[in-house]
Amino acid sequence: MSDDKKCQFIASNERWVSVRNRFLANFPPNFYPDRTIEMLDLCRASPRLRQLIPFISLGRLGLERYDAYERGQADNFVCLYFHDGRYVASGIDNEEKRFFDTAEATVAFVKEHLNDGILF
Repeated sequence: MSDDKKCQFIASNERWVSVRNRFLANFPPNFYPDRTIEMLDLCRASPRLRQLIPFISLGRLGLERYDAYERGQADNFVCLYFHDGRYVASGIDNEEKRFFDTAEATVAFVKEHLNDGILF
């Protein structure tokens, strides 16, 4: 692994920890931070998804690629959250959504479609 890749990995790991801690500390129960953290932990456990950059957007776990801007897909993010008793994967604008019964199914969908280019 090149030094540049190692630096990206370390920075990414710190970001995963930071996002997880912010969900634990800053979100009330009606945002279901426990369910979002469940998906975050599953993403972080996946070598493929761990390479993405996590962020928080409107109480949702967002994931973006390092190379999104270079690929001309700066708005190609996926957001994961829990709403109305279902796990949800959506685009950043939250207009197109996929609903799932489990966190595992939600994360599996993201992994399966990650290389399709645009998820939503």
